[in-house]
Amino acid sequence: MSLPRIWRGLGALSGFGLLVALAHCSLQNQDGPDVSCADLQCGRINACSEGIIAQCADGQAVRYHVCSSSDDTVCEADWQVPGEYRCDEYATECEGCEPSSPGCVDPSLGPDAGDGGVS
Repeated sequence: MSLPRIWRGLGALSGFGLLVALAHCSLQNQDGPDVSCADLQCGRINACSEGIIAQCADGQAVRYHVCSSSDDTVCEADWQVPGEYRCDEYATECEGCEPSSPGCVDPSLGPDAGDGGVS
């Protein structure tokens, strides 16, 4: 085998390796829930999609928590409670839920929004 053929072979092999690596990365890409703080009632509930929990702990900005990069079925587990998602079945509280979350400024949630439910 001549030297140019070896280089072409190595180039093709490395190109194939790069293609496989890029495909693997894109398959691991998780989006999570597409929600706003208003959707999450300013932190009173959370949302879960593809193994990612969305929360609005400060009442104003959505934050995401990746439960696992390899298991995106945790959101559909039979022990989950909608709006009170957890990464672990045995956790005592839901991830990021704050029933008395202050700071909600979304008027569509009603007059008591943002005062922690206290009138």
